[in-house]
Amino acid sequence: MYNKHIQAAALLLLGLLNIQTLQAGPPSGPNIVLEATADGLARLDVRLNSKGLKEPVKLQLKGEGNVVVGGVTLSSEYPTDYEITGFNDEGKATFSGKGTLPPVYDTDRPITLSLPPTGEGDGLAVSLTRERLVVGVQSEKGDLSAHLDVFDPLGNHKELKFEDIRWGLSDNRYLDIRQFGYDVHLPPKNQDIIKLCPLSTEVFICLPNGNCRSQKICSDPFVQISAGGDHTCALTQSGVAVCWGNNTNGELGVATTGSCSMAVTYSSECSRRPLPVVCPAGAPCRFTQISSGQTLTAAIDVNGDAWWWGRGGVAHHKVSAVLAGSPVKFSLVAAGFGHACAISQSRSEIWCWGANGYGEAGLPARTPMDVPDYSPTRVLVPFKFRKVVAGGEHTCAIGSASTDVVCWGRDDTYINQTRGTNSTQVGQFFFQQFGGLVTINDVAASMTSTCVTFAGGSVRCWGDFGNLFNGTPPITATDGIAAGYNHLCAITSQLASCIAGNAWGQLGIGSLNGQLVSTPVKAPPPLYTQISTGDSHTCGLTPEGDAFCWGKNGSGQVGNGTSGYGERAPVKVIP
Repeated sequence: MYNKHIQAAALLLLGLLNIQTLQAGPPSGPNIVLEATADGLARLDVRLNSKGLKEPVKLQLKGEGNVVVGGVTLSSEYPTDYEITGFNDEGKATFSGKGTLPPVYDTDRPITLSLPPTGEGDGLAVSLTRERLVVGVQSEKGDLSAHLDVFDPLGNHKELKFEDIRWGLSDNRYLDIRQFGYDVHLPPKNQDIIKLCPLSTEVFICLPNGNCRSQKICSDPFVQISAGGDHTCALTQSGVAVCWGNNTNGELGVATTGSCSMAVTYSSECSRRPLPVVCPAGAPCRFTQISSGQTLTAAIDVNGDAWWWGRGGVAHHKVSAVLAGSPVKFSLVAAGFGHACAISQSRSEIWCWGANGYGEAGLPARTPMDVPDYSPTRVLVPFKFRKVVAGGEHTCAIGSASTDVVCWGRDDTYINQTRGTNSTQVGQFFFQQFGGLVTINDVAASMTSTCVTFAGGSVRCWGDFGNLFNGTPPITATDGIAAGYNHLCAITSQLASCIAGNAWGQLGIGSLNGQLVSTPVKAPPPLYTQISTGDSHTCGLTPEGDAFCWGKNGSGQVGNGTSGYGERAPVKVIP
């Protein structure tokens, strides 16, 4: 039952106290555990002064994994003045606060200090407790358990009386709880543990002095991310859809629409952090696919039904396709500027709806101007398809044989984002082939470009990127490619790199300098499993299911709780 990660945390705490004290406190030693957690938090500088201390104390506590923890000494006779400053991993002060603490006694309840941010965003909560509580949750063969470790201010294990340890659940509808001192077993009342994720069920432990600690049963990591024009959406493991950024057209899927204002911190009009998509009437509230376009978002629920929202309203619209008298169910979806397309489950054909001014919805241009969702167009191409993507006003798809790409829709003169330089035209459709036997791994489309990747990682583009790089941009993509308005990003062996325009920091390299050669995205994090590009921002998922974004952030589309010109390096999306 003992968790190695907890053991490592204890060793880290002990090491901090041994080597990071710049000036030692009184001989009595630490009597309080100081702990703080925040994304990007790397260090706390602590200054303490009191009549009860022999001399002022200065501590520098370094953390790991966004957690800083260490022991401090507070007087039990006199108040203690404190000044605490938090720093990120680049050495920039991000939180700072000062004040006075009352004398502390053995029976005192925990104290929480609030440090204001030095810029925009939320403040930092710093806890002061007699002992540090660490709760680890484990899952093995469908059986859940939790273990408690207790540490004193020196980082040593501290023993408690079993009767002082009180376990509980925030929601006991799906779990029972069986307590065994430092351990509890959490047998499910049903076998579907994943249902606990969207409920945010927590196991918690409290001591008689009011020191409590909770831990989510299921962390519900992200499994898909999609960057749109000025907004971003993502799906969690349990199928919850969340969106953040601009909501001028209702693309966040929440109750209202509105434009972003720098004065807005967190609201449904413009969210700088993920907001759950309002459940469409008649939908199961769980989704398997999501795609962020320019003015709309499209998604597929667990029943295989396609939905979209945006384009100036707050309603959620269900797509009603019928073939041979039976409703069509879908497996993949892609959203563009004002249209969307989806691949059917049973026959792998493509159906489109929405704007059709350039033929992007699969019918001849402007006939009609808009394809209704209650009667979507079946794209009349004699292929089965395995992937579809929507640029701003053109659409491309890979045939199931992985040797053909077909595109239709807007095709600007001298850009040719749809036809390219080596295509065969049949009506409004343009077929791209590359020797016939070359395996096409992936396809990506932006407002003005289309790119494909081949087995081995080479990349071929047409449209703007094709013109800029003579058809073959110097970037490798074995695991995925994404095309923004004027930047291109790729993953190879879980390493992300980007190329081209960088006016907003969308390359994620730590500067605003454009690049004509593939340049690695700045760490942390070091590895990505997915990457997605919006107009001028980029987002990726790590193997652990964390989301990071960078680039343009005027609408809060990077999702870290702030807005501004842009983020030049990856920042973690704050759920």
